[in-house]
Amino acid sequence: MKLILIKGIVAACTCATLMAAAAQTPASADFALRLPLTTTGDGLHVVEFPEAVYRASKTRALTDLRIFNSRDEALPIAYVSAPAPLAPVSPAVDLRLARLPVETDAREALLRTLALRVERDRERAVVEIGPASPPVTATPVIGGYLIDARPLKDLKGALVLAFASDAPDYAGRVEILGSDDLVFWRPIVAGPLARTRSLGEVVERNRFDIARPPAFIRVAWRSNDVPSIERAQFVEHVAPSVTLPRATLAATLSDDRRSLYVDVPEALPITRLFVKVPEVNRVLRAQVYRHDAAPSRAHRPIVGPRRTQENWQSIGTIEAFRVLRDGVEVEGAPLAIAFRFSRLRFDFSAPLDGDPPTIEAEWRPLRAIFAARAPGPYVLAIGYRETLAGPMLDAPAILAADDPAGARLPIALVDERAGAAAGPAQQRAQRTASEARWSRYLLWGVLAAAVIGLAWMAWRMSLQMRQSHPPATDGDAL
Repeated sequence: MKLILIKGIVAACTCATLMAAAAQTPASADFALRLPLTTTGDGLHVVEFPEAVYRASKTRALTDLRIFNSRDEALPIAYVSAPAPLAPVSPAVDLRLARLPVETDAREALLRTLALRVERDRERAVVEIGPASPPVTATPVIGGYLIDARPLKDLKGALVLAFASDAPDYAGRVEILGSDDLVFWRPIVAGPLARTRSLGEVVERNRFDIARPPAFIRVAWRSNDVPSIERAQFVEHVAPSVTLPRATLAATLSDDRRSLYVDVPEALPITRLFVKVPEVNRVLRAQVYRHDAAPSRAHRPIVGPRRTQENWQSIGTIEAFRVLRDGVEVEGAPLAIAFRFSRLRFDFSAPLDGDPPTIEAEWRPLRAIFAARAPGPYVLAIGYRETLAGPMLDAPAILAADDPAGARLPIALVDERAGAAAGPAQQRAQRTASEARWSRYLLWGVLAAAVIGLAWMAWRMSLQMRQSHPPATDGDAL
């Protein structure tokens, strides 16, 4: 009898454990939002999450995100950073180039002659630099190069000294000098200038980074060898620009029209906040606070109402405006954000007398790689608070060393329209999943009650057996 009871208790505990494990492994129908994924086949893919994913997520770290195949199997994923943006290719600007004689007196005389031909007014300085070939009266030995850099005002880039196609090999150190009047020169940068064919192909090192070039540039060297420079060019450094998407946040104006409360999806990776003023030539100044969900450690009085205190922390001040300047609309600068939060509050310096401003959040899309395993089709599911992180991939071990962001992987496309169109179906699925969860909870309760009942029955039976067969005493033995 005891053995039967023990087996029953073990079976009940095993069943409860299996049900708990099944409850921690949700199916795709348990999630609030499901979006179809289009892949190019099996294997590794990269996917970029749209705005709907962050709005449906229940956690800041997207731990409730899964990718399922048609068998409802969760596929392993790994979050990766976005690839570095590519800078646009800037065309090279040809600059006028003149050769300078090697003799110091002749070189200074030529520079003074050019300096006398400079015409100055409030906006420009004009000087004509001769062609690249030296004058007939000049010595054939070249002692430097003069470059007209006036078109490069306020630019940042690289000066490229292009060798002639038949130029001999050269290796030396040159100095780049700058001047605004051809009289007073200052050093700008110095570095190696080289051209060699020793490796079978022409290898050149002829770039010099220069920020805000002066009006005139002079190339000088101290060695006896002369670099055969055919032309000078300037390549502007253009910073790579990325246009990030923006999301309009839901906002509620307070009764006194001095505060604007904004709901923020916690999972949305916001980088900047924009306050869009609806009317032209209007200026608004506001103190911005974020809501802290952590409980306050401030001393609470013993006597008084025990209300839940809202904790707001200041994150900065923003001045929003939309004004006309010389016929062009100018707007205020955004507010940079470096952390996550669930709510914002804008306290304006004066009550709003018109329509409240619109709050827009600029956010940076996150990316993930996943191993597509047949059979398809695949579904991206999001929005299930009671789940832990799903199966993960080791991205550094899987991706190539020169492609840590998976830029060369095929892209899986997310169909947002299908997810938006299936709203009622998703709500029904969510209700079904909620009912299923309550059913599991009820089953757990029944199993727990059964285990407790079996344990109580075993205890009662063992007690009855001890009472029916009392232990022998010394008197009974005699």
